[in-house]
Amino acid sequence: MKTDRTTSTYRAPAFADSLPELAAPGATPERLAHLEEHGFVIINDFVDNLWIPVLREAGRRVTEACAPVNGYGKIDCSRGYVHRTGKDEPWAIRGLVHPAFNEPCFAEFHGSDDFLNFVRSWCNGLGPEDFTFSGLLLWCNPRESEHALSWHRDATWWGTGKPYFAQREIRGEGPEAYTEEVERERWAEIRANNARSIAERNGVSMFLALVDEECHELIPGSHNRWRTPYEHDVLLPKAMKEKGVPHTPSWNGVDPLPDQVAVRLKAGEALIRIGSNIHTGHTVPERERNTLSIGWSRWSGPFTGEPSVADVRSAWQLDPEVREALPYEWMKTAWDRWAETQKLGDTLEDRYPAYDIRRIKAGEVVGWRGELERRAAAAGEAWAPFQHLE
Repeated sequence: MKTDRTTSTYRAPAFADSLPELAAPGATPERLAHLEEHGFVIINDFVDNLWIPVLREAGRRVTEACAPVNGYGKIDCSRGYVHRTGKDEPWAIRGLVHPAFNEPCFAEFHGSDDFLNFVRSWCNGLGPEDFTFSGLLLWCNPRESEHALSWHRDATWWGTGKPYFAQREIRGEGPEAYTEEVERERWAEIRANNARSIAERNGVSMFLALVDEECHELIPGSHNRWRTPYEHDVLLPKAMKEKGVPHTPSWNGVDPLPDQVAVRLKAGEALIRIGSNIHTGHTVPERERNTLSIGWSRWSGPFTGEPSVADVRSAWQLDPEVREALPYEWMKTAWDRWAETQKLGDTLEDRYPAYDIRRIKAGEVVGWRGELERRAAAAGEAWAPFQHLE
């Protein structure tokens, strides 16, 4: 099925909906079996919860405030991290718990009894005393044009298997990182991690719909089977194809993938997904997306290593103002546990998305408002990519 984008509004070729047999709350055997087999499960534990309309309106306010026409006039979104399209429209917003966003309900819900009780029920009694900080993310949709992410896995299936920094976009040393031999080594590790995550459940993260939506698309079962040649063509980076990594050209970049479904959520329903599932996000202007990614993870114990430079997408969380704005002392302890493992990078690219970097080079001292930002604002376009303070 090929969709003519000029004459029709995109719809997925098939849908996955919540199932009555999975309606019992918490980590039931039925839900866990569905998650293990398909790589995802839809839960209804927050349907009709009083937090949903509160979060829905806050999500709409934040999305509107981050529109490019508003710049930093409604909220100083340079204090978070906003993913934007080529036209600077937001499609995902990080920074919700920063006081600059002026929406305390997100942190309040994150620490609420309603959410904590779900975490306990899903994670074998895991409670606040054992948490490390996990960020929140709001998925929204650009209002001027259709927007789709590339198909991908939330797991590094090439090279060493280690996560890579968004600010560097390092995806392996070269074609040797994408050989089938290396890929199969990583795949064995990924499958083992999948099994461990279901059995141990040392954390939970969900996509909680604040409005009805159908924007998350995936290939059921792809988390736990070897990719097909077609899927390899979809996932393999263009640069690696150009460098000669063997593959079977199959996909035209437009057609739906075999077995592709869109997860259809009603407000208050949530998607729990295994990250190695092949998936994407797809929005159209006339269908709202207002979905909260939220969760907690188990603390691994006292940190004895050296802090690493924070991924640019979470660098904003290091701001002490974030800690002070958290509504509970145990949340501040969880923040401390995360923050001691991280340090702030010393280039603009370590701290900001392209939108904010452009604004800084245009003369605005925003974000962390330190010497780096002042010097870069004064230098303008003469400030080089990844330039450090001398």
